[in-house]
Amino acid sequence: MTDQYPQQQPAQPYAQASPAQPAPQQWPNPPVDTHGHHGQETPPPARSSHTFLIVAGAAVVAVLVLGVGGWAVYDRFIKEDSGIAACRAMAEDKNIDGTAKTSGEDDKLTEAEYREARKIFEDSRHDKIREHGTALMDIAWQVDQMPDGETGGALALLGPMGTHVSGLQTACADEGYIVKMD
Repeated sequence: MTDQYPQQQPAQPYAQASPAQPAPQQWPNPPVDTHGHHGQETPPPARSSHTFLIVAGAAVVAVLVLGVGGWAVYDRFIKEDSGIAACRAMAEDKNIDGTAKTSGEDDKLTEAEYREARKIFEDSRHDKIREHGTALMDIAWQVDQMPDGETGGALALLGPMGTHVSGLQTACADEGYIVKMD
């Protein structure tokens, strides 16, 4: 029986080159040359300035996030709390700013001293120290501003003063500092 179909030779995808001629390259889709450079591949496009701006912007944001985060960690966990420092100073019988008490100090507060002392408690991260310390500084300022000989106004502040002295002593004791206030 003879074959009904003639046998075909397999198609050769690439042209055969003779030893004298190099084989021509056959491309499925030859590259389109838009720059007039026949026979050369086109270079890849240059990076745009937008890419650089995005990378630079991301770097700036990363530095800011790390800086703010670092400051928050320092302020929250490493730096000593101002209210705790005041408790420690009072427990060591010093002024709330840590300076040594001197005998014969003028008991009158200046406004700057009042604001500085109040800020020490106001900046505390501990709620009870902040609450009782600032209230105690406010009462001390009110009493200090009363004219000499006016004891009636000072007597009205004795109740709140006792509450806040006791509250501050308890808040300091909760943090490990026993404060004696005379």
